[in-house]
Amino acid sequence: MKRILAASAVALFILFLSGCSAGAKVPDGFTNKEEHFGRAGLQDFTDYCKYSYNDNSPFENDPDYRQISGTDIAEISGYFENFRSCMEALNRTDEYDFDTKCITPGDYVYITDKEGERIGNSLYEKYDDYTVRFFDTDSRILYYLHFNI
Repeated sequence: MKRILAASAVALFILFLSGCSAGAKVPDGFTNKEEHFGRAGLQDFTDYCKYSYNDNSPFENDPDYRQISGTDIAEISGYFENFRSCMEALNRTDEYDFDTKCITPGDYVYITDKEGERIGNSLYEKYDDYTVRFFDTDSRILYYLHFNI
């Protein structure tokens, strides 16, 4: 039992040290990265990362990413606006440079969240725990946001 616990602890530590791209569904092929990790408590993470690519092909060929339409822009912007508020509250605005004006039809997105899932005696709200991977086809930058309270 002690060996299993020790192995689990080591695996979690390695995962934590490996950064955003570990398990984050960040496609291979990026040419540059900028990563900002924040940890406010035992499970509280506020991560903002950017990955540059030479072309759109990693997203065009990935079934998890979907191309967005004009009707998706407000929902995607909501995540980024919520995230900006979190970064402001944490006094980390110097790390965050995303402008929601870059969200346009034809870009790619992959969002996971826990909205509606049970947490104790209540349910997760929309912005309690989410990960957004947004690829801007104009700049060829993948923006990665992860927030959980």
